Amino acid sequence: MLTEEMTMTYEESVKYLYKIAGFATKSSLEDIKYFLDRLGNPQKELHMIHVAGTNGKGSVCAFLEALFIKHGKKTASFTSPHVVKINERIKLCAKEISDQRFASAAVKVRHAIETGITEGKNSPSFFETVFLMAMVIFQEEQPDICMIETGMGGRYDATNVICPKVSVITSISEDHMEFLGQTLEEIATHKAGIIKPGIPVVTIEQEPKVKEILSEEARQKKSRIYDISEDNLKFKEKAGKYIDFLNANAYDKERDVRTNIAGEFQKSNLAAALQTAELICGRLDEDKIYEALSQIRISGRMEEIAPGIIVDVSHNIQGMQGFVQTVEANYHGMKKRILFAASHQNEEEYMKNILKTIPEIEAFYTVGIHKRRINEAEFQDAFRKMIDRNQETTVCFVVGSFYLAGMAKEFINQEEENVRL
Repeated sequence: MLTEEMTMTYEESVKYLYKIAGFATKSSLEDIKYFLDRLGNPQKELHMIHVAGTNGKGSVCAFLEALFIKHGKKTASFTSPHVVKINERIKLCAKEISDQRFASAAVKVRHAIETGITEGKNSPSFFETVFLMAMVIFQEEQPDICMIETGMGGRYDATNVICPKVSVITSISEDHMEFLGQTLEEIATHKAGIIKPGIPVVTIEQEPKVKEILSEEARQKKSRIYDISEDNLKFKEKAGKYIDFLNANAYDKERDVRTNIAGEFQKSNLAAALQTAELICGRLDEDKIYEALSQIRISGRMEEIAPGIIVDVSHNIQGMQGFVQTVEANYHGMKKRILFAASHQNEEEYMKNILKTIPEIEAFYTVGIHKRRINEAEFQDAFRKMIDRNQETTVCFVVGSFYLAGMAKEFINQEEENVRL
């Protein structure tokens, strides 16, 4: 039992969280409200944007973060999962929190949890505990605006206890079907659950049956829905890492904007972020938009971690289809080497087949995931083979699981550290 006077080191707090992951089950929203009440209801003091969807949630949050910071706002964000370090999930002004701050929040939340357990409450899950920690930290910081990303669902997600200024729903497709339902309609119903009475909701283009579900939820809640499509935001096609756009209603200058992101799918994510930011701030400053886009970097999303080595966490079928389109558009004529690990074993062969439609694949490697872990030796063997004698005309892609992306980034970081030493 942790008393209020006791502390934990960062290492002890991380160990505590992973211990929770081994036994805790998902809590009810009433239990989450109980723990927040024990913590002083920090969520009631915060201005928030709630983001749900299957793909694109993290990218929308990153775009919003960059836009708000350039417009002088103090930001906070809660996203998941992390790629390398758990601190990535909680950020202040786009920077992950310190180990000390992480441990301090973990102590406060652990004390509330252990008090709750003595009163008959179940321990919250790993995700739910980190969410509670984020709320504690954000209350202490009092940012101007917080981006809060859901976990897998929406309606029964721990984050759905907040009352946001705007709700955002990104692309919805089939994923986590063992938890959210066996049909696209069931999944969409879960995601639609973040729509709150009278709160505007921004959504990108969806399948007709998904759009119908979202529209009906918004109608029932009397929430205005902003449908974002390429009719609202017109993009010019550019090879390489560029986004060049015209907004039919507001931004009418053509510029080439060099970014650290690529991907057809990012067009709609950017459009949703711009609409959401305007609902919060009013008309945005055009120069600041371009400054924000030119500096943004999204971890694990078509991220070049070393020359010619790119990681992407496309971990479901829709995401993988978007990844293939991006590779074909931006790396035409180059030889490709691919290292892949599937997040969902039942989709592994199907996703491999999607990847193998990419032209000019020179080598294809896979590693397996067992109990949420990738064997270190198996990974290093495959990764070293992939990057061996890498030429300027060859690009290497590490794609699929967040675990795989994290291992690749850690490998490169260690190699760079060894060179420095």
